Amino acid sequence: MTPPTLTAAPARIHRRRIPPPPSRVHAAQADEIRRQLAANEVVTVEVVGRGKGWFVTLVGDGTYEVWRDRSSQTVAWTDVPAGSI
Repeated sequence: MTPPTLTAAPARIHRRRIPPPPSRVHAAQADEIRRQLAANEVVTVEVVGRGKGWFVTLVGDGTYEVWRDRSSQTVAWTDVPAGSI
């Protein structure tokens, strides 16, 4: 009996950045942004690594939908520094 021939590529580990869980400060900030959006106010924030001037269009469960320069992105609550609104 001959041993099997291994033809598969070796497994690779793909690591992705997992954001830290949101703190009470981030949750309170998200509630404030929700309140401002419900009142049809414009909310701009700073996003870590992407700069200032992002418009918040939606607050989700642990994420924000932000828009700037015809580009929409989903970022974690922790990517928006506390007190940046």
